[in-house]
Amino acid sequence: MMDPRLQAALEKIQGELLQLLQDTVRVLEQNRIPYCLICGTLLGAVRHKGFIPWDDDVDLVMPRSSYERFAALYPSQCSQGFYLDTTDTWVPRIRRQGGGELAFVDLFILDPLPENPLQRGLKLLGLRILQGTLKEHTDYTRFSLPQRAMLLCTSLMGKPFPKAVKLRAYDRLSRLGNPASPLLHMANCSFHLLGTAFSPDIFDAPVPGDFQSLTVRLPRDASQVLTRLYGPDYMTPPPESERRPQHLTL
Repeated sequence: MMDPRLQAALEKIQGELLQLLQDTVRVLEQNRIPYCLICGTLLGAVRHKGFIPWDDDVDLVMPRSSYERFAALYPSQCSQGFYLDTTDTWVPRIRRQGGGELAFVDLFILDPLPENPLQRGLKLLGLRILQGTLKEHTDYTRFSLPQRAMLLCTSLMGKPFPKAVKLRAYDRLSRLGNPASPLLHMANCSFHLLGTAFSPDIFDAPVPGDFQSLTVRLPRDASQVLTRLYGPDYMTPPPESERRPQHLTL
């Protein structure tokens, strides 16, 4: 059972998130920019027709070319007070001025993943090192012991460098790879999912779906995507002890 105070705070954040998602989707749809729900937001749409009851963020995914179009258009087409934040972390985020610090829409970008195992491993290692240099508040309980050691070391390594320099390096490395590669990955997603590979056509021709009161875009084979991310039992909710927000705490 969730603490009533945490539940109230979560409901408030979900209300803000829905407004952020609505504005983001409006601009994407008006400009016919391809995108899909992804990660927990996609799982919520499929399993709950909206938010996972304990989820506290929103995740979208789009090809690199789509993101660049969106980033160029959104500042002039967004609703008053909304903005695209590219300075806080390696994940571009839609926020609202005066809104909650934890209310944001994450924009994940599809980039080539090298076919060659060595090149792929080097790219993923480089991205994970750069994530470590950029992390400011890390919940180490979510990582294995070797991963904790790596994150701690890279965090110390990154301290002398300005954040803007590290973000530029992350962006350059994310883009590396053959554009014709048969594999894509979300190069700016979480540490654990960086190596998850997708076929480029899996996000082609997205289909409409419901998310709370909104009509949004889902991958045409959402089951395949969710199985890649969460395994074949993705429709089974986790134990009650694990049903807690990722970002929000009391």
